[in-house]
Amino acid sequence: KKMSRQTRFPYCMTLRLTAPMESELENLAYDLRLSRAGFIRIALRRAIADAYERGTQHTQLQTQGGAL
Repeated sequence: KKMSRQTRFPYCMTLRLTAPMESELENLAYDLRLSRAGFIRIALRRAIADAYERGTQHTQLQTQGGAL
């Protein structure tokens, strides 16, 4: 039987994790009652939002004359 590709997510990637990281990922996903993929999506979404916030704060400080 041929497997079909999901079209819901337009981008996919392969993560190569060390054994301890894989174990921690499994534990965190289990604790939050999520799949590993679901946990990774949430973690990436939060990391992108945090990076955007830091970038916005950095830009605002520069426009106000502050240096980082």
